[in-house]
Amino acid sequence: MVEKDKVTVIIPVYNVEPYLARCLDSVLGQTYSNIEVIVVNDGSKDHCGEICDEYARKDGRVKVIHQENGGQSKARNEAMKIATGEFFCFVDADDYMHEEQIKRLVELMYDHAADISMVHFCNFSGKQVSGADISENAGYSGMVSGQLVEMSGTDCIKNMHMVQDELYVVMWAKLFKRELFEGISFPEGRICEDLAVLYQLFDRAKVVVYSKEVMYYYFRDNQSSSTFAIKDKFYQDVFLALDEEIAYMEQYHRELADYPRKTYLYWILDYYRKLYWADYKENKSKCLELHKKYKEIYLEDKGLKKEKFYTAFYYAPQLYLKIKK
Repeated sequence: MVEKDKVTVIIPVYNVEPYLARCLDSVLGQTYSNIEVIVVNDGSKDHCGEICDEYARKDGRVKVIHQENGGQSKARNEAMKIATGEFFCFVDADDYMHEEQIKRLVELMYDHAADISMVHFCNFSGKQVSGADISENAGYSGMVSGQLVEMSGTDCIKNMHMVQDELYVVMWAKLFKRELFEGISFPEGRICEDLAVLYQLFDRAKVVVYSKEVMYYYFRDNQSSSTFAIKDKFYQDVFLALDEEIAYMEQYHRELADYPRKTYLYWILDYYRKLYWADYKENKSKCLELHKKYKEIYLEDKGLKKEKFYTAFYYAPQLYLKIKK
């Protein structure tokens, strides 16, 4: 295929020294060569900065930004400021890609006149993906059937709240038209930043195409990852992102507002459960506050059918948790 369009690959880097070379080798080894790779060293305390600079010396397609630790959102925002590609592709520095991932994503864009293209992923631990890792995920169909699926942005917004894996709520394993990001940046100082922007990007997309080919390899064993240890800030940032999405949908797509509400119910229940079993007496006030919020959203969510456990938790949260322990 003719590589007429440049793809900007954006990689935030923070304390991932054992995995960084694996990631960068997979990106620079892509069969689609018209790429620029913007690596943002986000104040790493290990040798990541030196590794980034070494790769930049070896390959002119690599640009390195060194910044004080400001988080993944700031790293991505700084990279987008200097990006020159027509398409954006995001990669986590402890993951890696199949050598033809970018080529396939570009093909999907052109073959389907799409604004966003997606491939599937598999989880792995250890040094490399195994055949078993891939085969375990290859049959995934989510909300669709068939190898290739065209969707609207509305379909994807619904899938953010209905598909039971990360596919629709992460930036990786996707290619985005640059123009989708006009006026949109990642919220700095927060985690779950993907959740905070993806619904806006999907809303701007007329066509999204998804292939079930497993081409992105998601590393699960990195204990320094921001998603490895889920703490209070995780929930607060999830709730903030969902509050923003509900407000957005109420303004622009009222018929979709109950989708983030239902997700909100799930995460409140999950947070309440962890607090309850950790120490209910100590966390009682927070649990009561969470249940009050749960009841408010439950009553607001009138458009989607709710499973029985949502109703059980609404009326008797402690009894529900004891039965479901």
